[in-house]
Amino acid sequence: WLALADAFYEASMDTSQGGKAIPIIFGIDAVHGQSNIVGATLFPHNIGLGAARNPELLRRIGEITALETRATGMEWTFAPTVAVPQDDRWGRTYEGYSESPEVVASYSAAVVEGLQGKVGSPDFLDGRHVIASVKHFLG
Repeated sequence: WLALADAFYEASMDTSQGGKAIPIIFGIDAVHGQSNIVGATLFPHNIGLGAARNPELLRRIGEITALETRATGMEWTFAPTVAVPQDDRWGRTYEGYSESPEVVASYSAAVVEGLQGKVGSPDFLDGRHVIASVKHFLG
């Protein structure tokens, strides 16, 4: 993954034929860990984490996911998923932390801070963190 990410970046910055350098930003789904890497930490899926009722745990999971995602050369994750499933017949209810908006709200802020670092601090979006994409809210 790192070699692939580096190759994409180098190609995006290549001006040898008169083109403009447009740096690529590489993103990936890392919803419950960077599951694309052999040996990465895989965490329970969101529905299981919701049962823990522990935002601090989610912040730490975000930090670990950010570190393992950055190790692959990627700087952006399509996470967290903040769907609030209300109908158990939906095939992706496991992607939601809870059908309680309060639980989802407390988790989403914690995960984003874990992934990105604390806004206003020196570690915000540094080399140990990734850009978060809060997704599926309206869906």
